[in-house]
Amino acid sequence: MTSRTSITVPFLLGALTSLFVTTLIERRRKVNERRNAGATPEANDLSLFYGNQAALTTVTERQRFLDANVYGALVRDAVVCCVDIVLVRNNDETKRRECLLVERSSEPVKGAWWWPGGRLLKGETFFDAAKRKARQEAGITNVNCIQILGVWNTFFPTSAWDNDFSKGTQTVNAIVLVEIVDPSENHVKLDDTSENYRWISLDADSARANNEDEYVVQALLRLKAWNPNYV
Repeated sequence: MTSRTSITVPFLLGALTSLFVTTLIERRRKVNERRNAGATPEANDLSLFYGNQAALTTVTERQRFLDANVYGALVRDAVVCCVDIVLVRNNDETKRRECLLVERSSEPVKGAWWWPGGRLLKGETFFDAAKRKARQEAGITNVNCIQILGVWNTFFPTSAWDNDFSKGTQTVNAIVLVEIVDPSENHVKLDDTSENYRWISLDADSARANNEDEYVVQALLRLKAWNPNYV
């Protein structure tokens, strides 16, 4: 074997090994993206109107805000439709995007760090509810709804409406990606549904390493699968 051959063979083996490893990593990346994929196209809030849109979204206050006894029964004995938001700001110091978590002040999952959000009211689209929740629960009014990251079905052993006969609740939650439009609106003003707040990275791996709630991690994984460069 010539010296040229002895140099070429290890070089080719190294190149092939590098190619194999790169291909394997790329395949795993695509598998992970498929596993967490599912975000809707941008600006599509999945609303379908079988009739006049204005008429179908115009409702009375009585229809929006139920009597306490009726709502308590709904929470305990039916499935509640909710909208939660991944509220994103640009951090001027780090030049990175961050999202808002709030510490829940009541059941279900009292004390958990979760997304802001709550019940979808009659007549609202998912984007309508997302804007309302940003305003009511974070005090931020100038926002842009980007897309629905996904829908989760959550089951809880307790609720704020438990009684001696029935406990717990089930909610179906659409998570909407929402961006703060005006950078000056970074000052959060919580309502009584939350005790505290903090901003975290959009990186799902960091969230998991920091033991964030699985609900938070899953939404960030969906965000990453939609656009890795956004994180």
